[in-house]
Amino acid sequence: MGQDTNEGKQEQLYRALMDARHANREKNIFLERMSHEVRTPLNSIVGLSYLTKEYVDDRKQVLENMEKITMSAHFLLSFMDDILNLSNIESGNIALNQENTDFEAFLEGLRRMAAERAAKKQISFVSEKNGAFAREYCFDREKLGKALYNILDNAVKFTMPEGAVVFCAELVGETPEAAVIRFSVTDNGIGIAQSFLPDMFEPFEQEDCGNTTLSGGTGLGLAVARNIIDFMDGQIEVSSEKGKGSVFAVTVSVGKVAGERAEACRRDTSGMPDYDFSGRRALLVEDNEINVEITRNILSHRNFAVDVAVNGEEGVAMFLAHEPGYYDVILMDIRMPVMDGLTAAEKIRESGRTDSGKVPIVAMTANAFEQDVRKSFMAGMNAHLSKPVDILQMYEVLGDMLGR
Repeated sequence: MGQDTNEGKQEQLYRALMDARHANREKNIFLERMSHEVRTPLNSIVGLSYLTKEYVDDRKQVLENMEKITMSAHFLLSFMDDILNLSNIESGNIALNQENTDFEAFLEGLRRMAAERAAKKQISFVSEKNGAFAREYCFDREKLGKALYNILDNAVKFTMPEGAVVFCAELVGETPEAAVIRFSVTDNGIGIAQSFLPDMFEPFEQEDCGNTTLSGGTGLGLAVARNIIDFMDGQIEVSSEKGKGSVFAVTVSVGKVAGERAEACRRDTSGMPDYDFSGRRALLVEDNEINVEITRNILSHRNFAVDVAVNGEEGVAMFLAHEPGYYDVILMDIRMPVMDGLTAAEKIRESGRTDSGKVPIVAMTANAFEQDVRKSFMAGMNAHLSKPVDILQMYEVLGDMLGR
């Protein structure tokens, strides 16, 4: 009996050792891939920054270098976002943020981003919509948009110049409470081998492992897309043939909005408004000197007057030192010395001033997790912009808040 017990313990210890070795091996593989995918764009950013200084008088070369630096930075940001998304989903540390969404505007955002990417590669991009859609539906537009964009982006990446990508939204079913929508992305690109289809949604998996370039991607986009769609209780299906192209189909159920009537919603989204904030004053609460300089210049470029506080305590003091209505908006970092941005926002809201509950407060922070966004709103902030800030998104948020 004692010998059986000892053998059982030895077996458990052996399995634990094998599990630990497997976990360590998986961790090392992950870190190696992470290092490669981070260092590749950083190498471009560092190298091109040096070359830009060397050719500072060559305007054409400087502009070309800056375009490549921007592309590398966006690639790095997208990669980090994918890592965070996978981590949040796998840990269960997310929730669906269901909100009423203008469906045509949602589609237009996807169309615009995909069309821009396709145009750069000289690829034809076509968007279609089949069915009598309502003006609004209730769903998590950020997560669904991320999943669909990853699929669209993948189609553009692996379609050769002069090829074509077709994006279609189709209403395939309805109940009194919900609508079932099928989104499909069809391309005539390089296609996928049948042997790779079972592995294509696994993180870092790529059919051509040597294609980890800025145009080839990291092998995370489809993994994120599938996890999001699974989390939304949707379905994602793929059919493909090597050398002939692929079809990705995503089917999800979205909530109906009471009082909506079925209609084809159209709006003009041909261009970004030329925002002019003349006569408006912003209080920027930020402790990092470089971020202060960048943000102040971005705001001044659209004619904001800008005051700066270097921590939350100073920000609260500056707000209270001026008459009500002096500041039209407050841009607030979260992590700062002396007093953090969440505490500062709460103190402003609780100050009892006539404008304390009305002045817009926008979080502008590197804290990008969903729980960080929730904390910002709980502290009384009106919007949350994650660093690195999308400048056009910043102007749009400020424009909506200030009516410009």
